[in-house]
Amino acid sequence: PNLAPIFPHAVLYPNGFTILDPKQMTNRMVNHLCHTGGNFIKGEVSAVEAQSADSVAFMVNGNRHHYDQTVLAGGAWSMQIAKGGCEKLPLDTERGYHVLFSESAELLNRPVGFADAGFYMTPMYQGLRAAGTVELGGLNAAPNPERLSYIERRVRQALPDVGPVSDTWLGFRPTLPDSLPVIGRSKQNPNLIFAFGHHHLGLTLGGITGKLVSEIAAGATPSLDVTPFRPDRFS
Repeated sequence: PNLAPIFPHAVLYPNGFTILDPKQMTNRMVNHLCHTGGNFIKGEVSAVEAQSADSVAFMVNGNRHHYDQTVLAGGAWSMQIAKGGCEKLPLDTERGYHVLFSESAELLNRPVGFADAGFYMTPMYQGLRAAGTVELGGLNAAPNPERLSYIERRVRQALPDVGPVSDTWLGFRPTLPDSLPVIGRSKQNPNLIFAFGHHHLGLTLGGITGKLVSEIAAGATPSLDVTPFRPDRFS
């Protein structure tokens, strides 16, 4: 009832899911890892190096860590991390903009996609998040304030009672030319497993990607045919 009467029709997905706090979800996964015997190292990963036929090293905070197998899941920064440690892939970014409105989460009871505006409005613990649009701008270009203004303007058209803006930010979606992720072993460095390039669906596909990667690492047959996602498809 809080939406303005500007939408002639809509499509309802009654069984859709949403996450109210992605950071809290990530923290819970890290805690689960640690409680089940994993070791969590927080730091900046600067490079991956092939040490030998059965070893891979990652540079973390300037220190070299050796592993028999390693998963590279660095999102839009994956190729920067990999550097010369594996083959180069045509990874780019689809930059998306986020505007958070405080005291407004109660205006919607589910995510609402504003199709012709190019973004979603999602109730979250911190407020109402409007996020989306696509900008092919790489990792280093400055944010475009006009896109943030555009999102705020269109949200206020759809939700006249929305509160003030409390935060804005820019995110980087890892993107490949064929719109498919890269999942599989590096041809140049077989002890390195790629898992990135999920475009707009990183959170959505994170679970099944993790399952496939665990199967690949164990030498088992993947639950799904990963041929379309093989890293050497661009060579």
